[in-house]
Amino acid sequence: MSLRNISLSVYVFFVGLLVFSLASIMFFKQDQNHNKDIGTNIPSIEIRDFTFYLLKLQELGLMAEGGTLLRFNTHDEAYELFTHQLDSQKNKSEIYTPFVNAKRDMYYFPQNVQFIREDGLFLWSKEGVYDYKKRLFKGQGEFFLSKGDTDLKGFDVVFNQSTDFVSGIKLSGVIELRDSQAQ
Repeated sequence: MSLRNISLSVYVFFVGLLVFSLASIMFFKQDQNHNKDIGTNIPSIEIRDFTFYLLKLQELGLMAEGGTLLRFNTHDEAYELFTHQLDSQKNKSEIYTPFVNAKRDMYYFPQNVQFIREDGLFLWSKEGVYDYKKRLFKGQGEFFLSKGDTDLKGFDVVFNQSTDFVSGIKLSGVIELRDSQAQ
C-alpha cells in the first residue's frame, strides 16, 4: 500500500467523521420552543394552609380555606379549596374543589367541583367554568344536582345561580314541580 493511499484513507476517514458529527448535531438538536417557558412561569406568591376573608360593607362576603395558593402573573391556582360565601340574597353557600385556576372573574375547575347551598341545593360536576360576574356555571362532563325531592343527573350542566335555571344534555331523574298558587 502506498503512502498516497494511506493519506487518502485518513482524509476520507476524517471527512466522514466530520460529516457524521454534523449530521448527528443537526438530527439531535433540541427544539428550542419546547424549552422556552422553563423558568418563566414561576409563582410570585405561594401560601400554604391559608384562610382568606373577603369583606363587603358591614358583612363577610367570602371565606376561603385551602392547602396551597399560587399567584402567577396571569392567573391564580388554589389546591384543596373550600369556600363559604353569602350572596346578595343572604343565602349561604359552600364550594369544594381539589383544584381551581382563576383568571380575573373566571374560575376553571378541571377536576371536579361541589356546590352546596343553605336551601338544600347540591350540585356536583366533573369539571367546569364559573363566571363570577354573570353568576353562571357551565359544566363539562357528568353532573348531579339535588334539591328537595328533585334529583337530576346528566352531562354538560348550565346553572344560573341568580335564577336557579338548570339545563344540560342526556338528563335523567326526578323533578319536583310546585304549584305556583301554593307559594
